[in-house]
Amino acid sequence: MIQAGAGVAMKLPTRTKQKKSEAESLAIVQYKLGGLGIFRSQTENDYGIDLDLELVRGDQVTGRAIKIQVKSAEKLKLRRDGTPSVGGIKQSTLRYWCELSFRTSVVAYAVDLASKKIYVTANLFWQASAQIDGGESSKSIEFLPEGDDNIGVAKYATILQAYQPNITEVVAAHMMALRRLKPFLTLLADSFHYDAGSPLHEPDDFHELLQVCSILLWNDGDALWSDDNDKKFWKRHDYWTMKSEKDGWDGISYFAARPILSTLLPALVQKLRVYRERVLAGKFFWSHRNSQYLALVYETTIPDVDDRDGLITWANEYDKRSRVISGSGAYFADCAREPVPTKAKGTKAPSKAKSVKKT
Repeated sequence: MIQAGAGVAMKLPTRTKQKKSEAESLAIVQYKLGGLGIFRSQTENDYGIDLDLELVRGDQVTGRAIKIQVKSAEKLKLRRDGTPSVGGIKQSTLRYWCELSFRTSVVAYAVDLASKKIYVTANLFWQASAQIDGGESSKSIEFLPEGDDNIGVAKYATILQAYQPNITEVVAAHMMALRRLKPFLTLLADSFHYDAGSPLHEPDDFHELLQVCSILLWNDGDALWSDDNDKKFWKRHDYWTMKSEKDGWDGISYFAARPILSTLLPALVQKLRVYRERVLAGKFFWSHRNSQYLALVYETTIPDVDDRDGLITWANEYDKRSRVISGSGAYFADCAREPVPTKAKGTKAPSKAKSVKKT
């Protein structure tokens, strides 16, 4: 009688180390961050996204969703400042993250399998777009530094990024801000020039300023105001109109607009400088994705001051201070389209985009 299993050993499928790490990292994320909402696995069709997360508040599903990529290591290496990074990311994956970000937020987690700690990225889109250069080399992304409460930071950053404007909204607001920068600054100067009780001569400019700031300052604006109602309703045009009329003015007067403009415009100018750096850092990506946007960012001069009086002076001298060489932005965008050349060992690759000197 032949016993079962006797004779030649039968091979069974083996579980690779990579598959084991992936499964363990996903389990850690869903266990430690499960209270945020409903996780839906995407690993069967993994093109750079592992999970979808739909946020839940209390017992209510919010409809706010975020896409998640999970990276893991047996033991993550941290820099001296506690910042972890993960390398080996294909540029095609970076481009995929960027394209998704035009419609929804994308976040990456790094999981240390030894300590079970989770690290989260901030501004993944801007990191990814800055890394894309058209070459074949893989890239690295950074995560928020080690802290006393990594899980708390991961939860907060995830919620924050699920509610942030998508890149389509950011680009539209940024372009409007650059094209309307002169009238926005002129509003501030006029509020100290015309009679206090005069209604705004260009009320549409004020409305557009609020629209722009509601996107570009979406997470910074509340901290600008001391009054609780201002913090809550500052993005609403009808709120400021009601407040001005309550003080006895007809619509929004220049007097009522002074503190609003003096608060928003310095903050907006600071943010425009940040976005200029981000967009130019990703010039190869933008030269292919939206060259007109890249050209506009390059050509528009941002004030080098952000105090109220300095901006008023800038408004009064705007044409003098913002001289642009016609076509310089388009030329810059055209140069930026060239990918990084493949370099042989021991040689340096030439710079890919020429800078056009402004006068």
